Amino acid sequence: MKIIIDEHFYDMATKAFPNIEFFKNADECPDAEALIGQPEAMDVGILEKLPKLRWLQLFRAGYDMIDTDYIRKRNITLTNGKDIFSIPIAEDVVCKILMHSTNAFKFIENKQSKIWDNKLKRVELNGQTIGLIGTGSIATEIAKRLKPFGVKLLGHKRTPVLSMPYFDEIYSGKSGLDYVMSNSDYIIITADLNKSTFHLINKDNLKLMKETASIINIARGSIINEDDLTEVLKNKSIAYAGLDVFEVEPLPFNDELWNLDNVYLTPHASALVKNNKSRWETLIV
Repeated sequence: MKIIIDEHFYDMATKAFPNIEFFKNADECPDAEALIGQPEAMDVGILEKLPKLRWLQLFRAGYDMIDTDYIRKRNITLTNGKDIFSIPIAEDVVCKILMHSTNAFKFIENKQSKIWDNKLKRVELNGQTIGLIGTGSIATEIAKRLKPFGVKLLGHKRTPVLSMPYFDEIYSGKSGLDYVMSNSDYIIITADLNKSTFHLINKDNLKLMKETASIINIARGSIINEDDLTEVLKNKSIAYAGLDVFEVEPLPFNDELWNLDNVYLTPHASALVKNNKSRWETLIV
């Protein structure tokens, strides 16, 4: 069998599977049967060079950057990296919540200015309601970590179910989404990006959120209408946003989100931890 693999894992793969021929790109092996790598290595232009291709293995969970219609037409099997990023992303979400609830930003600002102010009040997570839009493996790991804080966990799922581990209530459909948006102190976006979730979060349901509520997005930027989100953050119609993903990446230098004091943003880095390489190796081996 001939396989094209991301160059970062070429040496590991050749040692682990000496009976398989590995190559670093399509030009080296146009008759490869499998390709293991990142979405950019699976561009249609590259796949066109591989007429014998039968299998694609992504190093990511999300496959919105892949032309699935083309892959389906060619009858190529696509498998993703589901679950391998769930733990680091879940930890990042907890961080983004606590950065806000503990007044961390203000304490950091005061430290830089050498201001001693012990009158700042934190807000306990205990007793608050957290809504997760999407209930997959990432959402489950988030819910598992938040449950011990004494919060109520609401989930919004595309298909109705009666219950799920760690969640207190599960909703579906537009009315269910509106309920979760209206009743949560934190909204966490974990859903896949597809035709039904593009701009799923917009001015119509952002206006349902409490003024004290916050939103966190670690899924895909285009699930939220970014212009609508920027507007409610500027108007302080909601309290805070913790954002790791954006409609345009890298986030443009002149984007207003950079300058809003109620926004904590990270550069699509919620899944990036030192453990990733060993997880990827496990995925291959």
